[in-house]
Amino acid sequence: MDRLLAILLLALSVAVSATWAGPLSAPFTHDGLFANASMGMGYASFENADGEESLTANGFGARVHGKLGFYVVPDLALHANLGYVMYSNFQEARYGLATYMDHDFYVLSSVYLGVGATYYVPGWNNVFISGSLGLTGYNLNCHKYSGNTGLSALSFDIEVGKDWWVGEHTAIGVSLAYNSGEYWSDDDGVFRSSSMMLLFSVALN
Repeated sequence: MDRLLAILLLALSVAVSATWAGPLSAPFTHDGLFANASMGMGYASFENADGEESLTANGFGARVHGKLGFYVVPDLALHANLGYVMYSNFQEARYGLATYMDHDFYVLSSVYLGVGATYYVPGWNNVFISGSLGLTGYNLNCHKYSGNTGLSALSFDIEVGKDWWVGEHTAIGVSLAYNSGEYWSDDDGVFRSSSMMLLFSVALN
């Protein structure tokens, strides 16, 4: 999972450098190369249950997300997505016990890799809608499970927001993003997650 996080940081740097180096669109238009980097926080939840034990995380979450691609037509970009989410309020329970046992010191995170599209609605002052499909992998360190699952959970990500131009090819934005993923393991039970995040972004066109 550390390797996947390193790939995320590398992808964000490549997005910036590729956009500055490549052919940009006409000023204040959505065309040519597309790059977007965002960070934010909000609510994140996770569950892993196998019928005997459960792991949950429900509470504050933080997210870093990057998109890199190109406009196939003006205002419509296709791109790769790479995201990282940190969870909190981690709890572990064995069925039959009346209460959960808190283990806030454990690390729980996920990495999302997908492909998607972003559309800027013409005449709506840089309001955009973005969506993607991909895979999520989880990294856990607790009594029940230690390690990462690999990119196994089928996931989707949807986002609605608005950008404001701060330069001929640069915009800052704010958005609300929702992500959900789930998969079943015969050995370790079901893994599922979701998050709702308020994001702040920089976009290059």
